Amino acid sequence: MRTLQLIAVLVLFSFYSCSKEEWQTVNITGTYSNTPDVTAGFYDVTLPNSTIFKAPKRYKVGGSDNLVGEIDESKSFLDVKSVAINPLTGAFDLTYVITIYDKSGNKVDYSGSAQSYANGTGLSWQHFTGGSGKFDGITGWSNTSIVTNPATGVHTVTVKEGQATYKK
Repeated sequence: MRTLQLIAVLVLFSFYSCSKEEWQTVNITGTYSNTPDVTAGFYDVTLPNSTIFKAPKRYKVGGSDNLVGEIDESKSFLDVKSVAINPLTGAFDLTYVITIYDKSGNKVDYSGSAQSYANGTGLSWQHFTGGSGKFDGITGWSNTSIVTNPATGVHTVTVKEGQATYKK
C-alpha cells in the first residue's frame, strides 16, 4: 500500500512539474510589398464599361513586420481566390490566402478579403489560419491599408492594427 501511494505522489508531481506552454500576444506593425507574379496568370474582370481588366492571380510578398521580421520573398506569396467588381462601390472585391515565411523557414498562413478602389487605395482584412515552426498554433488578425503603384501594379500594404498570439 505504501508503494502505491509513493507511485501516485510521483505521478502527480510529474504532471505538475511539466512545463506549461507559454503564449504571447503582440500588436502587429509592419509594411509589405505585393508584387504581381505574371507567371501565375490573370483573372479577366469585366468593368462596367465592358473593358476587360487583367487582375493577377498571384503576388510575391516582401517586406517586414514585428511578427516574422524580414520576409523571405522567395517563398512568400498571396494567391487571389476571387475578384469581382462591387456594384455598389465600384471597387474590386477580392478574397485571398497569404503564406509568409521568415528567414528561418517558419511559416504563417492567412486568409483575407480586400476592397481596392479606382483611385489606387484600398483596405484589407486578414486572420491567421495556421503556421509552422515557432508559429504553430498561431491565432489573430490584422487590418491593413493598400496603395497601388499604377505603373507597376505593386501594392504597398501597411498594417493599421492587428494582434497575434503564439508560443514564446
